[in-house]
Amino acid sequence: MPLKYHRLLLPLLLFAHQLLAEIPQCFHFTWLGAYSNHSNIHSENCESRVGDFNEIPCAEPLVVTTDDTVPDVKALWQNYTEDRENFLCQMSPGRSCVKYSYIFKGGIQNITYMCANVNSTNGCYRQTHPTGMVVEACVCTSRVGLIPCNGCSKSQSALMGWALCVLGLYQWLYKYRIV
Repeated sequence: MPLKYHRLLLPLLLFAHQLLAEIPQCFHFTWLGAYSNHSNIHSENCESRVGDFNEIPCAEPLVVTTDDTVPDVKALWQNYTEDRENFLCQMSPGRSCVKYSYIFKGGIQNITYMCANVNSTNGCYRQTHPTGMVVEACVCTSRVGLIPCNGCSKSQSALMGWALCVLGLYQWLYKYRIV
């Protein structure tokens, strides 16, 4: 019987070591929204997009989608190529993940995903301007190994994380005939 516990202990220690070696990440890019000339995106940068409006966040790389819809960050996260690293930043002490959206008449105009120093707790904050433009900033803290929290709502991220942990643990226990 004691052998079963040793089978359980070694993989748990390896898993814990893997988690400690990694650093939580955030998405880091700006989706430009509806963009008429997709071939022109390579000549764009944050400085040309924002200009003198320094309070508007922008994080390179700049991204457009073929059908002008919000990027599929789950697909980006699951793309394990070197290219994926261009769209991520590592969280560090005192920094949080932020998703900064401009919304007009119910439609998202653009989104900036970034790592930032913020003076607020996790949650979403909205400000409506007299023009009808709504600016929403969502702040969160990512967890090691999970999809960055600024890619989806906090409840979706937490629920998905727990579901994957339970499923993985069950598969591992079943594989070693512990359950």
